Amino acid sequence: MSADSSTATLADAISPDDGSHKRILLRFTKQEERLLRRKIDRYLMPLITTLFVLAFLDRSNIGNARIAGLQESFNLSSNQFDWLLTAFYISYISFEWVGFLWNVVPAHIYVTMCLFGWGLVASLQSVTFNYWQLFILRFLLGVGEASFGPGVPMYLSFFYLRKEMGFRTGIFMSAAPLSTAFAGTVSYVITSMADHTPIDSWRVLLFVEGIPCMLMACVVWNYLPDRPSSAYFLDLKDKIIVRSRYRRRVEVEGEQVSHTGSHGFKWDEALEVLQDPKVYVTAAMFFLANIAYASMPVFLPLILRDMGYESITAQGLSAPPYLVAYVTVLVTTYLSDKRKSRAEFIIFHSSISAAGYLVLALSRDTFTRYCAIFFVASGFFSVVTIVIAWTINNQSSEAGKGTGMVMLNTIGQCGPLVGTRLYPESDAPYYERGMIICSLAMFTVAILAIMLRRHLAKLNAESYKEERYRLINDENSAQTVPSMVDDDEDQFDDEDDEDGDEDISRYEVITVAEARQLREEHGFNIEILDDEGTVDTILKNGAKLVAKKQAQTFKYLL
Repeated sequence: MSADSSTATLADAISPDDGSHKRILLRFTKQEERLLRRKIDRYLMPLITTLFVLAFLDRSNIGNARIAGLQESFNLSSNQFDWLLTAFYISYISFEWVGFLWNVVPAHIYVTMCLFGWGLVASLQSVTFNYWQLFILRFLLGVGEASFGPGVPMYLSFFYLRKEMGFRTGIFMSAAPLSTAFAGTVSYVITSMADHTPIDSWRVLLFVEGIPCMLMACVVWNYLPDRPSSAYFLDLKDKIIVRSRYRRRVEVEGEQVSHTGSHGFKWDEALEVLQDPKVYVTAAMFFLANIAYASMPVFLPLILRDMGYESITAQGLSAPPYLVAYVTVLVTTYLSDKRKSRAEFIIFHSSISAAGYLVLALSRDTFTRYCAIFFVASGFFSVVTIVIAWTINNQSSEAGKGTGMVMLNTIGQCGPLVGTRLYPESDAPYYERGMIICSLAMFTVAILAIMLRRHLAKLNAESYKEERYRLINDENSAQTVPSMVDDDEDQFDDEDDEDGDEDISRYEVITVAEARQLREEHGFNIEILDDEGTVDTILKNGAKLVAKKQAQTFKYLL
């Protein structure tokens, strides 16, 4: 809807660096913007995904270490092992507030410190000699990962539009099932080789899996950009297109963002988010989904072992369900972005996950129970991913996004405190109680998603009416008021969609100095407009188009 009054409109000229006031426009096309988006994908997403793989690997490998001999080495009871899992989540929840530092400390410095810290702690677990040493290190591991993971979606929102966030969140969140599958395969290889050494297999496993994090810290320091404006892989033309995308987010989608790379935090925006009930509904959904999300990866090798498989075989069999979940998350988030919808995918996947848990609780056939794990894993991984994207989408400011993510994780990460205690050895081999609790949790997620979608649709309808009346009262915009067919659907055909004319023209005001540099770098392969009459016409038409888009773009994504 309408942008903040302090933000310049599209029709306002930007004062050039050299002091002149000549208005100049750079023309670029839809295809060029798409190429920019793919360039950002190519340089940024593989790095972020790799880091999340390593984080989830170090978090969940305690389950593989358990069946590799950790429990016998320390003579741990089932309750003591559960407390090792709980120690991680106690610190993870307690230090969620550290995620605010994504807005304060440059990303390449901040993430390097986090990555090296938790990698060192992960490897040090291999040299512990009693329960309490291991407990303390699991607690410290939670501190390190709490500083990184919850802030990644907010970091990605610096680079992508709202409609692009679902799939990009899916790419890095799909690292969770991928790393779980990877953990099973790697654990199988490492423990098989360690069986021929005098060192305990679980010690070798924990030591080896912590080293990559410390090595990747050097890569992050050199190659992780802080913001698009400082990204080493973007040239001046790319950064001007990024600036245009930021302007669109402010003027059309009503966001309050900055592309300049400045770091800071606005407490008034954060307090406003804390009073928003939507934040607590998505946090409740995240809490319930996390009961399953956090427990199954840790306990799956144990569950498979209790189905009758040997320990090494159980580690290998834990991989296929998560490989399927990896593909499912990517497909789901891609479709979610295409349909500009979040709730319907949450409802679908939470339902199939709940049904899968019921099968695990009630069935006694080994093959049937193993097949149900595929539905369970694909369901809860997809739900967690889309809930995160939904939370980011429906906050307008950077401080709001950060606060929303902190609240989502502070409340939502309490779910693992429940989930990690659902599979005591006394419930083996079928673990009916844990399966039924997870099933009920996922069904409740579906109900909350339905309720929140209806609420957001109502808010969108009210916001649309206000914007429509505003435009009707503006004689310059009266003819641009669109019709609305359905309160629940966005009727605006976003020009960023994959289909359509690749040569659609877009413009961004540039300075004289930028125009000169672009000419030097690109010659006459780019189109720069400096005729006052042409520029004035384009800017006036652009202002009318912005007004139309403001009315047609709903404030909340359903």
